[in-house]
Amino acid sequence: MVLLMLILGLIWYVFCLPKQLFNDSTSTVVLDRYGKLLGAKIAEDGQWRFAAADSVPYKFKTCILQFEDRNFYKHVGVSVQGIGRSVVQNFKHKKIVSGGSTLTMQVVRIMKKNPKRTFGEKFLEMAIATRLEFRYSKKEILAFYSAHAPFGNNVVGLEAASWRYFGRSSSGLSWAESATLAVLPNAPGLIYPGKNHERLLAKRNRLLTCLHSIGVLDATAYQLALSEQLPSKPLPLPQIAPHLLSRLIKEGKKGQTITTGIDLLLQEKVVDILQQHSMQLRDNKIYNGAIIVTSVKTGKVLAYVGNTFSEGAEYSSHVDCIVAPRSSGSILKPFLYEAALEDGIINPKTLLLDVPSHFGNFSPKNFSREYDGALPANQALSRSLNIPFVRLLNEYGLEKFHHHLKSKGITTLNKSARHYGLSLILGGAEVKLWDLNKVYIGMAQQLEMNQWKGVTLENIKLNASKIKPMSKACIYSTFEAMTEVNRPDEDGNWQVFAGAQKVAWKTGTSFGFRDAWAIGITPDYVVAVWVGNADGEGRPGLTGIKAAAPLLFSVFQQLPKSDHWFAKPLLDMSEIKICRESGYRAGELCEHADLKIVPTTCLNTTVCPYHQLIHLNKHSMKRVDADCENPYEILHTAWFVLPPAIEKYYKFNHPDYKTLPDYKAECLAKISDKAMTILLPRPHAKIYVPIEIDGTVGQTVFEAVHRLSGISIYWHLDDAYLGATKEIHQMALNPGVGEHILLLTDENGFSQQVKFEVVGK
Repeated sequence: MVLLMLILGLIWYVFCLPKQLFNDSTSTVVLDRYGKLLGAKIAEDGQWRFAAADSVPYKFKTCILQFEDRNFYKHVGVSVQGIGRSVVQNFKHKKIVSGGSTLTMQVVRIMKKNPKRTFGEKFLEMAIATRLEFRYSKKEILAFYSAHAPFGNNVVGLEAASWRYFGRSSSGLSWAESATLAVLPNAPGLIYPGKNHERLLAKRNRLLTCLHSIGVLDATAYQLALSEQLPSKPLPLPQIAPHLLSRLIKEGKKGQTITTGIDLLLQEKVVDILQQHSMQLRDNKIYNGAIIVTSVKTGKVLAYVGNTFSEGAEYSSHVDCIVAPRSSGSILKPFLYEAALEDGIINPKTLLLDVPSHFGNFSPKNFSREYDGALPANQALSRSLNIPFVRLLNEYGLEKFHHHLKSKGITTLNKSARHYGLSLILGGAEVKLWDLNKVYIGMAQQLEMNQWKGVTLENIKLNASKIKPMSKACIYSTFEAMTEVNRPDEDGNWQVFAGAQKVAWKTGTSFGFRDAWAIGITPDYVVAVWVGNADGEGRPGLTGIKAAAPLLFSVFQQLPKSDHWFAKPLLDMSEIKICRESGYRAGELCEHADLKIVPTTCLNTTVCPYHQLIHLNKHSMKRVDADCENPYEILHTAWFVLPPAIEKYYKFNHPDYKTLPDYKAECLAKISDKAMTILLPRPHAKIYVPIEIDGTVGQTVFEAVHRLSGISIYWHLDDAYLGATKEIHQMALNPGVGEHILLLTDENGFSQQVKFEVVGK
């Protein structure tokens, strides 16, 4: 029987410890890159309890061992000397004044949730304490105690106590502060900062005196420690990145201590910049904003400010605007520019048309309501003109661009390309500031380091291998165009900062003035900014250039200036002749051509379509042809000719543009006999636009013929330029209900028009 009891007792002893000593919920703690506290959320049980650290700071370890267990490294969980001393003291005072517990025994008691004190319970603690010593090292046992000991109020563990009572990590505590915390677990419900101040001070000073007497503190350090004041009450924990904390909890980091790439000092500066800027915008009832700063080289987020800070819920300050989908405005234009370069549709100097245009029921307008006729693609990007980019999207392919955006990491395009239509490039879709930052940082990384590393909130690199890389040369050309951002119709303090360093940047404004965007890129940083109202309310003046650009450059002022610009990726570039007037690859008729280094993909662009060989009478310099002029009297010359609708706006901004000479009078009559005829629609026709089987609105085919083969006809609907046809003159249109005028003009300048009415669909 005795043997059986011994065996059962041995079995119990072996298995008396659970596999995991503590299952208490812990606070979610977010640290910056240097281990400084950014924010924390209380544990589920209402306690401030940080996750256990691997080690205990020297000062606190010295204090706690001297106060609680001087023989900690000599015993095996139970101190016979300590128990004997407690028995004598309790007998002398005729009550329990000392328990004789070692730190190991206190760990056991904490683990068992502080059961009622009895002799049986004490013997049980002693037995389990010895078992604890066999399984864990002294270092681990001390760490268990430091992480789970009560420190008064609802503060558990050394690290939580250090922040709650002294506002810093335990590794930075002074001797007096370490001594204060060392005496708290002895009676956490009786004394703690803010309660029984004099008793706490006396206990701390006795411990400091003890440390002085054994030589840990010299006389000077001892006197300085005694002079330190006790904290009067628990301090609020820092909440410098509350939206980042909430996001990490949502992403499954609840109860963990997370080290991020955030730089606390930069985070505080960015918060202050946003707050100051927000106070100015509030006069216009604009209340929210968000800023994210990311390192190009590491992909780590250095500052994450998800919103402005306001008391009360009326301004929606709790919303993390970094991950909230918002209307994109024109912030996606650089992605289309880069894609069109890569596809060989344009080179940086290619003329893009900027005239009133009509695409079915969609008639885009420039922000200024003015038109250039035509301008180089890089200027269209730097000036963020709408019509050239809608036309470019139409040429590149809506479905193709929709897929391109999704493949690069835009996660909010949950509907089909047809749903967004060509307005996709002007803000017809919603995007997240986080996604925009991710794509732009990937472009910068590929250009700077030849790899797409991605973006991360923690010190863990993300796998970006699934993202198809872009052409380095096309990225470089896009960034170069973005350094020339020009807003002659705007004014603001951002212009002062913009010249401080070279930055590729882009702004965006959504329809209805609901969202203002600004993105800036250097070889070292990407700064992404959004400003608006979280509830979506639009406000006059809420534009990217006025509301977001000043923030962008204020943040760049706080960052170290990049000591270099992106290296030109010459291996991915080629030297080609560019027509000076049209920006296309120079053809035989281009008299003025410049050698330009452009992305190799631009070799696929078309030859200049705007230079024509015209025939002039050498005396009058009027246009002629062989039917009305002696061939020996004809002068053949190349001429830069834009379609009439384009020429109308282009020549206003280009005084040196030469319009085509008039025809010689004798030739004009003959040429007019060869004019065009509009076949469909007939004059004053009433048209019903068909509805397709799938319920979508169909298109009506309009048709014309021209007696001269190979001549181009330029189509306009209600003064909006639609495009050109050659050989086969047909165009499918979807005009809205009402009266319209279709105007056709050939390249000789002859026009015909017809009025018609759409009466239903």
